[in-house]
Amino acid sequence: MSIAPPKSRREAVRRWFRRSDPIVPLPPSSAVLVPNPPPSSTQLPFEDRVLSLLSQQDQDIIRPHLVSLTGDIDSVIRSTFTATQQAQAISQAKRWTTTFRGRTIVVREEVDKIVAWLDRFKDVGDLAASTDPVHVGLPWAGIRLLLEVATSEHNQTAALVLGVETALYLSNRLRVYMAFLARLADTPARQNFAACLLEFHAMILRFLAQAIRIYQQGSMARGFKAFWHVEDILQFQDNCYKIASRADIEANNCDRDVVQKIETQLQSLELVRNGIDRIERKLDRLSTKVDLKLPVAIGAAFNSYQDELDARCLPGTRVDLLQSIDDWSNQDRSEPIFWLSGMAGTGKSTISRTVAQTFFDRSQLGASFFFKRGEADRGNASLFFSTIAGDLICQESALQEYVQQAIEVDPGITSRTLKEQFDHLIFQPLASLQPMPATKLIIVIDALDECEREGDIRTIIALLARLRELGTIRLRVFLTSRPKLPIRLGFTQLNEGSHRDVILHEIPPSIIKHDISMYLRHEFTLIRKIHGSLATAFQSLDPSWPGTDVLADLTRLSVPLFIVAATICRFIGELKGNPVKRLEKILRQPVGERSQLERTYLPILGQILTGEDDEEINDIRQSFRSIVGSIVLLANPLSAVSVTKLLNVPLPDVNELLQSLHSVLWVPADPDAPIRLLHLSFREFLVKKSHGDSGQQMTIDECSTHGELADRCLIVLRSSDGLRKDLCQLQQPGALQESIERTTIERHIPPHVQYACRYWIHHVQASGRKIHDGDQVDIFLRKHFLHWLECLSLLGYMSESISMIGSLRSIAAEVDSYFAAFIDDARRFILTYHFVITQAPPQVYGAALHFSPSQSITRQIFPEQKYSGVEVLSDIPKQWSSCLQTYEGHSDAVISAVFSPDGSLMASGSYDNTVRIWDVQTGQCRHQLEGHSHSVTSVAFSHDGSLVVSGSYDKTVRVWDVQTGQCRHQLEGHCDGVTSVMFSPDGSLVASGSRDKTVRIWDVQTGQCRHQLEGHCDEVTSVVFSPDGSLVASGSWDKTVRIWDVQTGQCRHQLEGHSDWVNSVVFSPDGSLVASGSWDKMVRIWDTINATGVACHHSGTHQNEIKFNGANSNIWINGYPLTLPSQARPSRLASQPLSANRSVRSSLGITNRWIVRNSERILWLPPEYRPGRWTCFAKYIAIGTDSGRVVIIRYLDEGEV
Repeated sequence: MSIAPPKSRREAVRRWFRRSDPIVPLPPSSAVLVPNPPPSSTQLPFEDRVLSLLSQQDQDIIRPHLVSLTGDIDSVIRSTFTATQQAQAISQAKRWTTTFRGRTIVVREEVDKIVAWLDRFKDVGDLAASTDPVHVGLPWAGIRLLLEVATSEHNQTAALVLGVETALYLSNRLRVYMAFLARLADTPARQNFAACLLEFHAMILRFLAQAIRIYQQGSMARGFKAFWHVEDILQFQDNCYKIASRADIEANNCDRDVVQKIETQLQSLELVRNGIDRIERKLDRLSTKVDLKLPVAIGAAFNSYQDELDARCLPGTRVDLLQSIDDWSNQDRSEPIFWLSGMAGTGKSTISRTVAQTFFDRSQLGASFFFKRGEADRGNASLFFSTIAGDLICQESALQEYVQQAIEVDPGITSRTLKEQFDHLIFQPLASLQPMPATKLIIVIDALDECEREGDIRTIIALLARLRELGTIRLRVFLTSRPKLPIRLGFTQLNEGSHRDVILHEIPPSIIKHDISMYLRHEFTLIRKIHGSLATAFQSLDPSWPGTDVLADLTRLSVPLFIVAATICRFIGELKGNPVKRLEKILRQPVGERSQLERTYLPILGQILTGEDDEEINDIRQSFRSIVGSIVLLANPLSAVSVTKLLNVPLPDVNELLQSLHSVLWVPADPDAPIRLLHLSFREFLVKKSHGDSGQQMTIDECSTHGELADRCLIVLRSSDGLRKDLCQLQQPGALQESIERTTIERHIPPHVQYACRYWIHHVQASGRKIHDGDQVDIFLRKHFLHWLECLSLLGYMSESISMIGSLRSIAAEVDSYFAAFIDDARRFILTYHFVITQAPPQVYGAALHFSPSQSITRQIFPEQKYSGVEVLSDIPKQWSSCLQTYEGHSDAVISAVFSPDGSLMASGSYDNTVRIWDVQTGQCRHQLEGHSHSVTSVAFSHDGSLVVSGSYDKTVRVWDVQTGQCRHQLEGHCDGVTSVMFSPDGSLVASGSRDKTVRIWDVQTGQCRHQLEGHCDEVTSVVFSPDGSLVASGSWDKTVRIWDVQTGQCRHQLEGHSDWVNSVVFSPDGSLVASGSWDKMVRIWDTINATGVACHHSGTHQNEIKFNGANSNIWINGYPLTLPSQARPSRLASQPLSANRSVRSSLGITNRWIVRNSERILWLPPEYRPGRWTCFAKYIAIGTDSGRVVIIRYLDEGEV
């Protein structure tokens, strides 16, 4: 808080005394200062004179808390200082704040200041303190009591801490004045100054006396009255300001020269302080990086410990390729992405590591991410952009401020969609930097094809291409992958010039042969040296071994696959083997009969069986398939210890089997470190079924191995070390997941249990099983379903539970089984309470069970699991509510919502200016599409579901890529808000209607306007294409419907008959009819050929949802099925009434606050569920509410919603 005006001498004095230096008496002035002014014989001690200015009541309160002159003042102050430090620790744990003088006061910061003021008193020393009237004259014991209550009672804290901090600050200031006073000659000016200081000190004591008096009233009284109101603090500060100003004036009157010297000292100190502040800000920025809490993928960096032994390119190899990469990185106008593709084993990762190392050595490596299938964090894109952001901050520290801001705005940003993560953690922070045209950074991404979700691959490519838009820094991406379809599709959708591609296996064979030959010569040189240095080595290897001809044979065997050469060298070079004999095994492989990988891997596997009898061989094969088969099919690598616990096999058996496989598996010496595949091709080789007879001996049946892993996972989860209620023994129903120490979780949930919890369903599904009532999965879930959810939440994987339950439902053997019904109910349970279980794992037994419907299968199975400390007394509904899911994310009302053609996605447009794309199955927001500057009024999917179009009151139409969330085109031309948009059936065109009274036809490919359709004399509210795409119908506030020719842009017909605004139009399946709904509560059917009305219906509402049946004979209006009259043909000139047909297949709709089906009211909608807009697909209705929520309701065939 400020007492003196900013930048004044008084504020400077205050900042100076925040430092911890003890006060040093000022040097005497020759004009006024005297060495030792003689005390007046009639003068009372200073503290007594101060007390005489107080009321008797205040004196009685203050005196018991004073320390006598002979007392241990230093000890008392140090005791108060220690108590304040304890209060400081308490305040740091409690985030108490208050608003004062228009700004937010953080109590912790005020306590920190108190510690600083006390520290200055403490450092003076006992001797000096005993002669300082301010030390003697403060009620230290009372101050200590006040500080204790300040941090124990929240309702007292803010005012009390502010008051004490002000009092101690003024006391420090008073000490300066008193030190100055003590050196002044006895003059009238000095006497006036002394009188002012007496009043100054008395004012501080009055304030403290009032606080101590309230404290002595007891906690009961304090509960009804705060120490001070804001007005009291304001008055106190104003009084302080006035008397401090007087003291300044009196001091100036005593000696202006001395004051000038003080100001000079203060200015010097202020310069020092500013320098310290700058250093502190730099330190804060460095510490911020630690506090960013950016989750990173362990082992994804090029130089990670996990991949420490992986090779780099040898000098003299890959020369032309590496040079071309270097040239690309240095060209100012080069493409933003360099894509190096190649089939498995061609050396892409080795090149990536070499490129990353090169740029790292030049301080040009911005970030690196090496994907690896089968490793949780590296096998998917969930931590991709947060890892890249963390690396970029290490390289360019200025980014951390902007990334920190993004996290503060949205603490959950790292779990948002890939596009949102890219925008807020990468693109926007980079765009906010000061321009650095000379800075060149490279991001290295390896094996993008090993990312699990194909959609994520395309999204990553599209987002990385946007880096070329940055004007602040030059950032490029080097990327490798196999040439798989998702990768190729991702690059084909980029604009020309967005990437440069090189196909590794199309490099001239002579170059590849040369590089592999050099590699082999290098590796065999190392093998000779290592084996020759062993004390128990085999017969010394000849310096020329293995010879030029053998190296040439090995080169031919390897070309074009570097992985073959590398695996052969690792196998031959293993220390425990005879390199000569192992080389002979490789060379004995028949050429032509086996593939390169067979000739490479079979000798390695064959050595396991060498010298064993038939019975032993069968045992070894079985052990190999169980142990190694499990290791290569694990969804995430496990250590040897965890493998033994998961598979229930002895650790020595595992180690014995793995010791012969170091050339294909990375087996660390530490048994608690994960075992990893050296190359994905080994897994692919083992599960391949097309090998010859010799190859089949050690192959793995993928389905049966997954089945065994699933069984083992369930056994582990059912064991004494597995799942149970309150798994971490928290005994706190409200414990938050974020507050639970990771060490606590790991202590109670060992790695093999963590693995089983997360991946047992993955293995069940991969095994190809179907689940029946009463089998292992069914029995397990009936006992441990809630325990499993608790464990997932503790581990931070609760978000995966929805898709996991969906996977189980898809493999239920019988659709109408009890297991299927249980899984359906479990899914509703998760969807309803997903949020609270994620935040507080124990609430799976609390709110989730207590508030579940009484007839919920989950509730009925686990009644004993409910927390017994609470009871819900109000009636619990029998069934789950009609709301299947609520999609929350929009910050304002939803105006438009529509399902994708396959029903898997939903798009919503809102007054918050955004479009969101939702996953219907999980309820997660796939993309938040930002770009519109005004409300989004209409959204529509293309017929293949790949694009979304949106119209907005910002007068624009935008076309979005559903997969990547990128805006393909911004279509500009309307001169007023867009009200309706629609794709043509083939997706090549978009029609848009606007408040500017026009319809526009746009080319989706080029973004150009094909036609501007003019004719309406008021706002266009609805547009729709005919099924063959040749016509567009539009409805308008001018009460008419118009039919337009798409090819020519001419108006075919103007349909008149409505008496109020037209708000919806739709074509019949064959395009011969158009239906229109109006605010006149009439639905009219029009003949598109003769432009005549053929039927009409009074709908009873001005909002109409109209759908034709496939045969043109039936139409649904707001969920009511109606039959068109047989005379309703193009030849009829008069309109016919529509009749209801209750035998038609069911259809859903909303009318007059009800969900209806076949004209039957099914469900009344409470006000909070009444739609601003709604749409239906199959058995689902999506409702966009005015609150910004999107609600999904499903209709069940049994007649319940």
